[in-house]
Amino acid sequence: MKLARRLTAALLCLSLLCTAAAVASGSSNPNLYFMAVNETMVETTPGNMPMVVGGVLYVPYTMLSIRDTGINLGVSAQYSTTRRTVLVSGGQRAVTFDLQSNTAYDLQDNVVNAQAMVRNSTVYLPLAWVCSYFGTIRYTTNYTPYGTLVRITNDAAILNDAAFIDAADNLLRQNRDRYLQAIQPQQPSPTPEPEPDSDPDPSAVATTPPPETGPDVYLALLYGDGALDAAQQLESLGLRGLFFFSPEQLREEDSLVRRLIAAGHGVGLDLSGSTLSECVRQAQEGGALLADIACSPAYLVRAAQLDEGEYARLEESGWAVWRPTLSAPEGIGAGQLMEQLSTGYANFVELTCQARTAAVLRTLDQEGCRFYLATAVNF
Repeated sequence: MKLARRLTAALLCLSLLCTAAAVASGSSNPNLYFMAVNETMVETTPGNMPMVVGGVLYVPYTMLSIRDTGINLGVSAQYSTTRRTVLVSGGQRAVTFDLQSNTAYDLQDNVVNAQAMVRNSTVYLPLAWVCSYFGTIRYTTNYTPYGTLVRITNDAAILNDAAFIDAADNLLRQNRDRYLQAIQPQQPSPTPEPEPDSDPDPSAVATTPPPETGPDVYLALLYGDGALDAAQQLESLGLRGLFFFSPEQLREEDSLVRRLIAAGHGVGLDLSGSTLSECVRQAQEGGALLADIACSPAYLVRAAQLDEGEYARLEESGWAVWRPTLSAPEGIGAGQLMEQLSTGYANFVELTCQARTAAVLRTLDQEGCRFYLATAVNF
């Protein structure tokens, strides 16, 4: 009996020593999750780490955001702060996660069996459900020496999981170290010694008031010769825009369309039909072209020849219709445009891309305009 107790005690001590050694050596922590999209690591922070709730794996919506990852998976997610919704779209399908009602619904407003979650002010999506619903992306979870890697891939992925984990070993270790450092309690900084009494120099006191905030602008750009320059100008400002193309322009500018989508811009369909049936036909044609050119969904349309009643019927067919509050005439200058913008409500502005459009956008930004990417969830 005494021998059995001694053996049990010895085994317990050995177990504790092994555990301590494993922690000290930085071995795998199953509670740490890391993220990757195809061959790109996505930084894990205390505010966006994937989590498992009720046996369901949730990841931050930014894993599907082209703007955040720089990877076009063919399925993308966009968050609307005004409506508190996340739109996930890909191919001919789209789902809106409504954070206020805690529901989700498709393009035909049919409720789907999925819910988003909010943690640390970050929106999380049920990854397995999203992959299953769209069918064009997949995910895997793999244990590594640093934690669990959650990887989302599509057919463009080159490396298999084993090869990727081996290639990303250093990045995983660095991400783990940064994460662990971020959650360490911060030491208070020492209180500086007071300076000897002296009269402040009045000329050293800043008197310039902070710049005023300009109007909110949801921007749509109609294709023209200045489209690429306008896109590059927006990108240099850290912004993205919605570009409209007719079906014919999609065929002629397929490389530009792919570049815009890869950079995180939105692409919609510019319909010229004068009747509802013509616009529906053009939308279907453009949607098939956009899916073929860039594996991107087509659900945003501009139909300038229709009236409000026809807009509603077009939306019943599953399309989101752009409704501008200001259609700027060709050749308008930034000063003239600023005079027509309201600071009391959101401005939905459309511009035709010309040689001077990039300069107009730069000036509007300097004047304090706050630009937002127009999507189906905010117009």
